[in-house]
Amino acid sequence: MNIRHFGCCPADVRGRRSRSGVFFLAMAFLAMAFAVHLMLLLGAASGQGRVRPLKETIDSGRFLFQTQGCASCHSVMGQGGTVGSDLTRTTVWASPMLGAAVMWNHVPLMAKARREKNLPWPMFQGRDIGDIFTFLHSLSHRKGGAYSFPGEVRKGEIRFSGTCQKCHGQPFQGGKIGPDLGPVAARMSDEIEFATRMLRHAPKMVPIARKKSIPWPQFSGSEMASIFAYLKLFRRSKP
Repeated sequence: MNIRHFGCCPADVRGRRSRSGVFFLAMAFLAMAFAVHLMLLLGAASGQGRVRPLKETIDSGRFLFQTQGCASCHSVMGQGGTVGSDLTRTTVWASPMLGAAVMWNHVPLMAKARREKNLPWPMFQGRDIGDIFTFLHSLSHRKGGAYSFPGEVRKGEIRFSGTCQKCHGQPFQGGKIGPDLGPVAARMSDEIEFATRMLRHAPKMVPIARKKSIPWPQFSGSEMASIFAYLKLFRRSKP
């Protein structure tokens, strides 16, 4: 069959295909540019101001791991302390919530070990926790980017009521032993800030929990993410 009978020729077909290819390439470029622009906006909105290169984050985490005293107890790649485990073999650092849960669960032991070594508890700031987790994950044999646990609000409310509420009370109802977490939750921006606040103040809670005969709560990564999901509600519904 002669395609000329239908008003076109092989040259016309090739031309149309060429124009279609250029069009789709242009659209792909625009989509990529929009994605980069969106990442920059999200970085600025979260207080970072810019999207940090991965190497910069890893280098920061390595520096913090040394200067915050982590290497005094823990080793990486066979180098460092021997009181705690070699964190190279631990594969939890790809998730901020799972990493924070593992650290939280060991706070009483870590606080005791640091006291014995006359090391102050690290006062994490900003993105410190995330940088350390990123550094440790870069050493793991399990590759891939960070992942998040899907927090469940109802599950978080139940877990909060059974543990945190014993000291902190219901959000915006006034704390009992510890501070009211409602105003704190209203200002929290993301998982890293949540983990930072918990871990920064955790050692102060250990003697209080012991005095009140309150067992130190143990959380999974999913439970930690669910508590955060519950507390996030108060960013939108604060009085």
